[in-house]
Amino acid sequence: MKRTLFLSLAALAISGLTHANAANLVTNGSFEQGLGGIGSFTGWQTVLGDASTFVDSSGQTGTHPGQASDGLWSAYFGSTAASGGSSISQILATSVGQTYLLTFDLANDNGGQPAHDALLASVGGIPVFSANLPTQDYAHERVFFIASGTQTALSFSGYNDTGYLQLDNVAVAAVPEPASLALLLVGGLGIGFIFRRD
Repeated sequence: MKRTLFLSLAALAISGLTHANAANLVTNGSFEQGLGGIGSFTGWQTVLGDASTFVDSSGQTGTHPGQASDGLWSAYFGSTAASGGSSISQILATSVGQTYLLTFDLANDNGGQPAHDALLASVGGIPVFSANLPTQDYAHERVFFIASGTQTALSFSGYNDTGYLQLDNVAVAAVPEPASLALLLVGGLGIGFIFRRD
């Protein structure tokens, strides 16, 4: 009896975990280079202010500027403010009223100069994140948003007059409904109770 109950609760917990680890809606969030070469982000539309905006081929994965936090490539924003900066975007399939979590990694290298840069992330045309950064290793950013349509535009735009802003590991995933999280919690507590009694 206990074994049957344990297996049932385990299945329930696994089901909850499946919902908690929702699929990434972003295509090529690690910016692996497309067939078009420099500036060719498969899955993304790009507007390059100048040739300083590109997919970097450092060939190294790491936490520092000049590396990629995920994969071997990352998106570099090196266009100047005077050139209008640069932007990348893609359209995500979303559900109206659903809460989503946008995450991304952001590093910066100002080439030893004072910071003169900016990065703006927008969802559905609404700014959700902006920064003017000193030189820094990759930082993991998190932003929640609620979709207002079945298609939602995700875009990043930026410039750096002295170096490169570097973006990588972009993901958007649906946030589980409170009922699903409660179900997962109940399943986990039940399994813990059975282990404790045995």
